[in-house]
Amino acid sequence: MAAGLARSRILEQAGDLFLAHGASGVTMRGLAARMGVTPMALYRHFESRDDLLRALLDEGHATFLRYLNRALGEATPEARLLASGRQYLAFALEHPRSYAVMFMEHVPESPGKQRRQSWLDMATFRFLVDRIRECAAAGALDTDEPEHVALTTWAHVHGLVSLFLAGKLAVDRKEFERIYLRSIVALMGAFGWRGGREDRA
Repeated sequence: MAAGLARSRILEQAGDLFLAHGASGVTMRGLAARMGVTPMALYRHFESRDDLLRALLDEGHATFLRYLNRALGEATPEARLLASGRQYLAFALEHPRSYAVMFMEHVPESPGKQRRQSWLDMATFRFLVDRIRECAAAGALDTDEPEHVALTTWAHVHGLVSLFLAGKLAVDRKEFERIYLRSIVALMGAFGWRGGREDRA
């Protein structure tokens, strides 16, 4: 079994452990026991536990960016911004394990390793900044601080999604999607939104 052990399966099982117990609950020995393999089988793919945790984060970011990039198929800046919000939600609901690893738990820095990139410099955050910047250029938003609007927007949608994933909102998925999408437009109203309403839930 170890010889054919797939890296993707290790990451999937590690993500389940992370979701259940946090970063401290992910150990090479515990993961190996969960998967019915020896720890050495895991070390063939990851040099350490920290390497495994970094791989979980990297995989999540890559998947998240693929979701966001779908929004680029929309015809206008306004539509691309709203589509970005829908894709954020789709990623969170379809990949709750990755979302939790990326946004809802702290992964400690690894001693001796290069410090991880700030979230504000990540490609996924810069994607949102670019969507807001192009909306401002098109006259759909009144702002000369796209980073500020992006950070406010991210904090808003993350708060809603985290509450829903944690079971703190007494609504079903369809109702939550409606609340979430309408709330984005309401928030954009604070920045002079002139891009229309988001009624497609």
